[in-house]
Amino acid sequence: MNQQQSKKHHYLPRKYLRGFVNDHGSFYVYDKKADNIFESSPDSTFFENKLNTVTFHDGSSSDFIERLYAGLESQSWDSLDVIRSTDQQSSINLQDKMNLFLFLSFLHWRLPANIAHAEELSKRFFVNDKKYYYLKLMKSDEGAASEEIIEQIRNSPAWKKAARTAIPFAPFFHGSSWAHDVAAWKFLYTGDNESWYIVGDNPIITSDENDHDPLTCLKKFIFPVSGNILLISYRAEIEKIIEPGFAVEYGAAILERSKRFVACHRKDFLESLVKFYKLHVKFGKTSIIIPEIFRVLGSELYEEGT
Repeated sequence: MNQQQSKKHHYLPRKYLRGFVNDHGSFYVYDKKADNIFESSPDSTFFENKLNTVTFHDGSSSDFIERLYAGLESQSWDSLDVIRSTDQQSSINLQDKMNLFLFLSFLHWRLPANIAHAEELSKRFFVNDKKYYYLKLMKSDEGAASEEIIEQIRNSPAWKKAARTAIPFAPFFHGSSWAHDVAAWKFLYTGDNESWYIVGDNPIITSDENDHDPLTCLKKFIFPVSGNILLISYRAEIEKIIEPGFAVEYGAAILERSKRFVACHRKDFLESLVKFYKLHVKFGKTSIIIPEIFRVLGSELYEEGT
């Protein structure tokens, strides 16, 4: 706690964001709130100051959560690099998929769009909730912590933030269905290997009511691995290359899903996507955007044994 504490906390890691930049190492960002586009870089976007800083009851603070994220991310970077180097003829091994799943498990719950949901889930730890049995509070003499202590911790601002790092472990303690899902992952490539897939501040595109269930939120989703590779996480009968127009439909989905910021390597393409998205807004058709891309890809949810 005596270390120099970091301030700028990226909820989308810079290493990940570098998969969406142009040859100059920058990209163009659309701010939905301000309705403007500006040039920026991974260092300067998709972060909040002290997002992962916790303050304790005595007034001291720590950025241990940010350092924990950095350590966990480092386990996934080699696999991310391997996957990003593949093309439509490549076969991606299960270990690299699993490392990416670990990264996504933590990414999902640290996104600003999901922070309020994570705070609600933090209240369900340390009680008889079967989803979170893997984390308990014990006294130093191995006895059970008192109800008073449990309530103090559960209601503390520090735990409400720290819970974001505990929730992602839930799938790993409830059987092996997550591994079967990961084994069925498919990757979709742009036909010309150019970066037509954009990224936003809420880049994991899900489609059903289980978006905030820690056991099933990453069962069926679409995620941009880089500007030219999409991860498709469900059983879908798709080719590895799909029609060029799909990138536009996908871009509209990222714009719809994002709370505020989206980024693209080309300003002119981003401007076109924004115009396309605004047509949906104008005519009240935003609700069809995400269902449509799942329809295009095929929406049969993967189930163990199928």
